[in-house]
Amino acid sequence: MRRQEKKSPTMKDVAKLAGVSISTVSHVINKTRYVEKETRERVYEAIKTLGYRPNILASSLRKKITNTIGLIISNITNLFYPEVVRGVEDYLTKFNYNLILCNSDEDVEKEKNYIEVLFSRRVDGLIITPSKSSETRENLDLFREKNIPIVLVDRKIEGLDEDVVLVDNVKGTYDAINYLISLGHKRIGIITGPLDTTTGYERLEGYLKALEDNNIKKDNNLIYEGDFKEKGGYEGTSYLLNLKNPPTAIFSSNNLMVLGSLKRITEIGVKIPSDLSLISFDDMEWFPYFSPPLTAVYQPAYELGETAVKLLFERLKRGRKKKKEVILPTKLVIRESCAPPKKI
Repeated sequence: MRRQEKKSPTMKDVAKLAGVSISTVSHVINKTRYVEKETRERVYEAIKTLGYRPNILASSLRKKITNTIGLIISNITNLFYPEVVRGVEDYLTKFNYNLILCNSDEDVEKEKNYIEVLFSRRVDGLIITPSKSSETRENLDLFREKNIPIVLVDRKIEGLDEDVVLVDNVKGTYDAINYLISLGHKRIGIITGPLDTTTGYERLEGYLKALEDNNIKKDNNLIYEGDFKEKGGYEGTSYLLNLKNPPTAIFSSNNLMVLGSLKRITEIGVKIPSDLSLISFDDMEWFPYFSPPLTAVYQPAYELGETAVKLLFERLKRGRKKKKEVILPTKLVIRESCAPPKKI
């Protein structure tokens, strides 16, 4: 004899047990209206007792929303980005939204594939750190044609009419280079990120502006275009220190590249800061424990993620149309990796 399946509890069952209306149960579950604390607790207790599970798919189909946001970051191995992700996720959780996280690894083809996957999953909005300006702009048309909100985080795409949240890359780098100049450095090398990204060229812009404001002539030999990965920092440092007239200080444009810089510096026996001063853009929690502790430009990664979701929700929940650009401040954290240049 076939065993009869136990019927799943319904919202009506929850309402009956809690002694409230079905609409009140719905408001408690979806957080669509204020409900008194005592009533909420009765509803939650009834849900727990009955083992009720809301039919999220059916609700999504009715409302044409999925309560899901897509997030594409450019490099999961860069520990700056997990803090961005945490800022996004913590804020989404407050509103019962889910997150689908994708890692493009600075690869525009992977990024294109993830954009298509997230579109097919019917996410309500997209937050993205673009890998390449021109190619990413074209790939995002899939979302833009359907008016699905997009927020660019950490990097922007020139000419793209979408919300963006950034840090002040120009001023952050400017402050770091100015600090080195105040110590007496004039030959300052920079390892940039890819110059087809805003983080790459804006940090270079801050470097050049600091030189200009201090009447130091630009030397193209002191500029090395890296890849925002450890390999770029290693190769850039090797190139700069092999110059006939090498720099007395190096600015590495992110935390991964500065690890590559440190690896090469250690290999060749250069001492920091007596032989060479070193600064990183990105301040990581372990930098104070390096020997010597590393001077760095702090950027508010968690706030970047949180602000990106707030901008997205302004579009989703309030219907805002006008583009917003938010620029968050940076801060130079001075430790012990810089000193006046060695006198020859």
